[in-house]
Amino acid sequence: MSRQEPIARAFLRYLYEDNHFRPEVAGFFDSARASALSPPPTWEELGEVVRTLREHELIATSDAESRGVPTRAGLTGSGLICAGHHGGDVNAWARSSRAVAVLDDPEVPAQTGAEPVIADTPSFAGLARVARVVLLTLPTVHARYGETVEIERTAQELCEATQQERPDPRRVRLLARGLRATLTTGTVANTLGVVLLDGLDEAMQEAGVT
Repeated sequence: MSRQEPIARAFLRYLYEDNHFRPEVAGFFDSARASALSPPPTWEELGEVVRTLREHELIATSDAESRGVPTRAGLTGSGLICAGHHGGDVNAWARSSRAVAVLDDPEVPAQTGAEPVIADTPSFAGLARVARVVLLTLPTVHARYGETVEIERTAQELCEATQQERPDPRRVRLLARGLRATLTTGTVANTLGVVLLDGLDEAMQEAGVT
């Protein structure tokens, strides 16, 4: 195991357990996660880990820097899955994400001698991807009892609606708006809502269902 792996795992868990949107990176050194590492991580090592995690799009960082390291960092949707579902194990997350990518982007068989088919419906791929992230992440989210039931149902229905042969835009719009509403209320607004709302809004705009 490389030196980076345990530091990355500890840093991802630190971000996952903090209640702030983008906690201070420097706070990691005073956390129980960093204290459990032997020897303690240096600024140089943490900087390298932060750059790697950012390249993998597991974290988003602020523009301001201290000692060559971004001042603040927060989990992305993928980072939330990695930290929560995989315990911060980047390798396990990578294996899982490759499997999901195969399902997300199947190869389209070549149409020999045929003209390309032009889609006459908006693309719902972004909405389907967000719905899948919600379903993958929900088991790791701390929420009030029963609070995730409606979110799971809506995300599942949205996922199914976007994958129909001829999706009904009105139903997709209703479900996407319903999912957005559930992500902005209750305790999940501070977890899933924080990391997924921007992506959901972008996917809704792309699909023309805002």
